[in-house]
Amino acid sequence: MPELVVPGIYVDEQKYTLNPLKIDTRCVAAFVGIAEKGPVNELVMLKSFDDYLKFFGGFDTAGVLPFSVYTYFKCGAQECAVVRVVDEKTASPASVTLKARNGGVQLTARSVGHWGNYLSFRVWHEKERAGSFRNADWDNGTWIELDDHMVEKNDVIVLTLLGREMERCVQAVEGARLYLSEPVRLLCRIKDSPENLVIDKAFFSLSVSHKQQVENFLHLSVNPDSDRFFLDYVNSRSSLCGITADPGVGLPRPVYSLHASGGCDGITSLTAGDMIGSYTAPGIGTGLGCFEGRDDISLVAAPDAIWFLSLAGLSADEKKKSFTAVQRALVDHAERFPGRFAVLDAPNTNDSLDVITWANSFDTPHAAAYYPFIDVIDPLDPYGANTVRIPPSGAVCGCIVATDGEKGIFHAPANIVVQGAAGISIPVADTEYEILYPRGINLLKYFPGKGIKIWGARTLSSDPDWQYINVRRTFSRISQSIKRGTQWAVFETNDRNLRKRVVRQVSGFLLDLWMEGYLSGSTAEQGFYVRCDDELNPPEKIDEGILTVEVGMAIVKPAEFFKIIITAEKEGASVYIDNE
Repeated sequence: MPELVVPGIYVDEQKYTLNPLKIDTRCVAAFVGIAEKGPVNELVMLKSFDDYLKFFGGFDTAGVLPFSVYTYFKCGAQECAVVRVVDEKTASPASVTLKARNGGVQLTARSVGHWGNYLSFRVWHEKERAGSFRNADWDNGTWIELDDHMVEKNDVIVLTLLGREMERCVQAVEGARLYLSEPVRLLCRIKDSPENLVIDKAFFSLSVSHKQQVENFLHLSVNPDSDRFFLDYVNSRSSLCGITADPGVGLPRPVYSLHASGGCDGITSLTAGDMIGSYTAPGIGTGLGCFEGRDDISLVAAPDAIWFLSLAGLSADEKKKSFTAVQRALVDHAERFPGRFAVLDAPNTNDSLDVITWANSFDTPHAAAYYPFIDVIDPLDPYGANTVRIPPSGAVCGCIVATDGEKGIFHAPANIVVQGAAGISIPVADTEYEILYPRGINLLKYFPGKGIKIWGARTLSSDPDWQYINVRRTFSRISQSIKRGTQWAVFETNDRNLRKRVVRQVSGFLLDLWMEGYLSGSTAEQGFYVRCDDELNPPEKIDEGILTVEVGMAIVKPAEFFKIIITAEKEGASVYIDNE
């Protein structure tokens, strides 16, 4: 800015600098499945398996989701998203009612599920001296007077006289005088011996326990104006239960141990539709639909799709259809959202032809299949002697995330040891491998002395250009980065200066990627090109407000170029992919 000395109009000329494009290296997997407890049809981001335990409970569930997420983090991942699904028509939360002087206090598990039936509650009363007795309405028992009291309107006090305790709510306070909600008729009997009257301010405490988790809420008040009003205090702090009460309920009665009941998981009637779900708006959806409207998800998986293969009441054909429907929904989801990739669990069958038949129902570069199931060390076994059999998608997602972070998305996520895996469910002979792998089935394979490894990095695409996971994912990630980074070009004057700026920005970005190893070729020219000339942008296109940039990238093989056509229009940017 020039120095302002005399009045006038000054022009501050500043050089316009383009922000360099950046590739998003973050990789996050999203899982949908069956959990012990937790929010239903709500996406929750987790930073560790401890977070999973906090939100969704432990391994006491019919599904494999907790084992899959546990293995995911075990393999090196650092965050994921989880959506719990149930049949909302049959799922219900456990609850119990505490009796009180006027009605009841209802305690309800924070989420639906059988887990809530193991909630235990204990209630006890506490008292503190309300003040020094001065006087009372001896004839009618409608008020008492106390010196140095801290009693407020709506507090509960307990009057002890003649061996009895009487609970009353304070309806009004006028100086030392406290007006009671109900008369205390017995006051007239101690008029001549008021020293026998004890007046305390009353509170109650609540303990909530579930397995090893205990929550204690002490010194609770039934006064809505108190900062320890029991409804507000418990509801804002408890992760185990919610609390409601009838109006003017008073103190709940003491109880040593009371258990909730009526909790139902709602999974015996679960359908593929519950897991597939739907999308309404950002933050509003069910099942897989909860993943929509977000830009921080890279991988999607549904390890509990296998639940339908063992669900009672379904025919063998219905079981297969439900299982495949969920897998198909994962693929459709990945195809609709650039940058996402579906990790599928192949059927855990000894018949290779069944696996191939299942795989042939998909033809997509946006998904990969893994076979067979793996045996992981049981997290609940302190000696590590027992194993649990689970589908491999959780472990595979963890290995992909770890590979992205350690080596880069352009590295094939294969030849990786699965941490925590102790075996495989079905040994696959080399002759079978030679049949399965060309059809896009990636194996989990045991290597003596090395452990269980992911042995394969193929997609389920029949197109030779898109057969490899790292090629598809790298291309998607780069094209999305270019699309986001060139949004500034929309509404700019479409002239040669604009084209040069776009070429300079995209070329600099791709040069950095080539130097990091994302692109192939011994020279940058072999790795990529960027074209934005008059041929691509004839006058009629310029008049329509369209700017076209052609970007070619050589991924894996220097001679193979994958072409991106970027179109910047007034309504926004679009990407057209052409490979040759």
